[in-house]
Amino acid sequence: MFKLVTQKRRHNVLFMSAVFSLLVAGSLVAPTASAETRIETAIGTVTQSDALTTSYIRETPTDQRTCRNENVPIYGEAQGESSDLGAMIIGGLIGSAVGNKMSDNDGAGAAGTVAGAILGREHAKKNKKGQKIVGYNQQEVCSVQTVMIKENIEKVTGYRNTIEVDGRIITLETSTPLTTGARVEIRKSITYSIR
Repeated sequence: MFKLVTQKRRHNVLFMSAVFSLLVAGSLVAPTASAETRIETAIGTVTQSDALTTSYIRETPTDQRTCRNENVPIYGEAQGESSDLGAMIIGGLIGSAVGNKMSDNDGAGAAGTVAGAILGREHAKKNKKGQKIVGYNQQEVCSVQTVMIKENIEKVTGYRNTIEVDGRIITLETSTPLTTGARVEIRKSITYSIR
């Protein structure tokens, strides 16, 4: 029994050693991929510079005054109608006369005048026929309302520059325009790696 266990252990150790050897050998045979990058400066000539734009609609609220002419009625008193003041005067006179005739006391005429004026006014209110439109007057009526004014806005977002460098034509974008014919430094990156 002891021999059998020992043989199994020896067999496992040999198996693990073989696997480890294969892994190490495989890593030695397959080279790791690596790359080298070089950064260089080249001089190019600007051949063209075009603006890049974006457009949008801007809405701005503003107050707008509008006016129009309207016919406004003119009111007048209907015929046969008496005014409150006239009714009070007539009522006061009648009240004074009645007060003086009915009583010999001083001040009775004055009290009758006041009472007659009040009664005359109330009578005029009850019998008033109302006002009627006697004509029209042209009047300008204005109002203010808020309206939205729409504007089409174009905004420059950058510049697309065409540059000749190393015998090639390339396109680069910048935030400011480049002058046509200007010489510019260009940073180029070259990467070397094994296929």
